[in-house]
Amino acid sequence: MTRRIRITYVIDVLDTDLAGTESQLIMLINGLDKTRFEVRLLCFQDHPWFKAHRDSLECDTTIIEICQFKRLSTYRNILKLFGHFRRTRPDIVHTFFPVANIFAVIAARLAGVRSVVSSRRDYGEWMTARYLAFTKLANRFARRIVANSHSVKALTVEAEKVATDKVDVFYNGIDVTAFDDMNVNWELKQRLNIPKQNKVVGIVANYRPMKRHDTFLLAAREVLRVRSDVDFLFVGGGGPTESDTVALGKSLGIAEKLHFVGSQTDIVSYLSIMDVGVNCSEREGLSNAVMEYMAAGVPSIVSQSGGNPDLITHQQHGLTFPIGDYRALADGICTLLDNEKMREELRLAAKKRTRGELTVAAMLANYEKWYTAMIETTA
Repeated sequence: MTRRIRITYVIDVLDTDLAGTESQLIMLINGLDKTRFEVRLLCFQDHPWFKAHRDSLECDTTIIEICQFKRLSTYRNILKLFGHFRRTRPDIVHTFFPVANIFAVIAARLAGVRSVVSSRRDYGEWMTARYLAFTKLANRFARRIVANSHSVKALTVEAEKVATDKVDVFYNGIDVTAFDDMNVNWELKQRLNIPKQNKVVGIVANYRPMKRHDTFLLAAREVLRVRSDVDFLFVGGGGPTESDTVALGKSLGIAEKLHFVGSQTDIVSYLSIMDVGVNCSEREGLSNAVMEYMAAGVPSIVSQSGGNPDLITHQQHGLTFPIGDYRALADGICTLLDNEKMREELRLAAKKRTRGELTVAAMLANYEKWYTAMIETTA
């Protein structure tokens, strides 16, 4: 019987299953074919969420603290990391997040791991001059780099001076079955004091500068100048721009039309009441929120940013608009609200695409094939 391929995933910290990178990693850990792959997880920080959910991960887990670089213990732990790889002898080490993409890559290769790969899953938010310099060094030790969109690949090639053929692209996967039986949650709409006949335009995004909630609010004001039957729904966790977003809504005089519901685990219910989904980000790897709009059949309009064009081809799966152009966004929203036939065509095309290319099964198949080919070419 052929020995299973040993994979060790390394991430800076695993502190949620809701964020994009973390959720995709958990899908990989629990979804890979265990008859063919033996999986381990190594984290550079512990976290209460990880402690509470460790048993739900279908793999051995290890914590080696490498996070506070003013402490001598951190450098001892880098040596411990090297020893861990020498002892467990993984066939592949696959890293996520900036610190792991540096220290785990270098330590694994020096420990004799022949296939070391690192991930790029955002639009360079981590890319300070210091991290970039160390990452360029670590890239010499990495066999492959995997990005989750073509725009992230392009950024990696340009900023990190990596050869184009060293970077592969695999899209995220989404559990489309969660949206199969979705029906409008009229009770939720009533609870939010949204009239039954009103249209709902929603944004699913945590409150960070890159998410550009200001563009959404300014577009909402423009829409409300020509239509009074529209409400705007904000779904997302707190962050540095939350108070500014609420304050801007008040200053624009549209606060009574805005509904802030915070972070939600039952995202399906909130998507069920949306007539249009919006993404305004100025930098995005591959937006899970946009993928959720698509899987749920919510017609969407998204900024021409990062990985959004990988998901939404203009007038084919949804609409797109230039980053920060709130008037174009408002026009797009009105176009969708005014044209039921267009909404239905875009909705069906987007749903079809998610069920063909963007399922968890498709994502897992891509990685399993990739890992297997990597081992076969080093045998």
